[in-house]
Amino acid sequence: MRWSVYLLVVIITSCNTFSREKEQQSKIDSLTNELKKRDTATKKETEIKEGIKKDTIVVEASTGVEKESEPKEIIAKKKEQKITVLADQKDHAGKGGDSVKEDLARNEVHENYGAIDERNAVLKKVVVDAPTFKPQFLGGFKDIKFNFFNRYPYRLDQVILKVHYIREDGTEIKAEAKILKDVAPNSNMSLTAPDHATTGKTLKVTVEAVQCRAIELCFYSSDPGKSADPYRCR
Repeated sequence: MRWSVYLLVVIITSCNTFSREKEQQSKIDSLTNELKKRDTATKKETEIKEGIKKDTIVVEASTGVEKESEPKEIIAKKKEQKITVLADQKDHAGKGGDSVKEDLARNEVHENYGAIDERNAVLKKVVVDAPTFKPQFLGGFKDIKFNFFNRYPYRLDQVILKVHYIREDGTEIKAEAKILKDVAPNSNMSLTAPDHATTGKTLKVTVEAVQCRAIELCFYSSDPGKSADPYRCR
């Protein structure tokens, strides 16, 4: 009887112990599963964050490359534009230089022809009118006056005139030279000549020489020349 009671107590105790152990094990398993779930969720969050960081880094890196490449492309384009502009300017300058040379050549030819015409017109531009005087009873001249005209738009460096005293038969009694210097352009002068009291019938004034550096004019009545430009200074 005692053994039966003892055995029953042992069995009850064992059942209670097993039940407790099973309950504890169940709690342990439940806690373990919960911890595993938490670890899994944490790992997933970490992986997602790392993935996002990697993507962000990649994007930033690519953006940096674009930023670096963009100024290079702009610099390259600016260099190309500058080279193109310089080439255009050089081409334009070359054409402009040729055009300027052609214009200068044309102007020079035009000026040369203009200067020739002006030099050849010297006796139409530098003129004197007929002198006036008071005739003497026995022949001769008194109070001789005449006008000189410079019709050039240039200053004349020197002009030489001659007043010729002529007899009744046409022969020359004498000639008086009159030298004018630094004659203003488009000007005229009233001039006089010495009296001659004994003989003489008429007076004549001639232009003997004209010098004008502005148009390279060197006119000498004693050397008319035979070229197309005879009065150009040699």
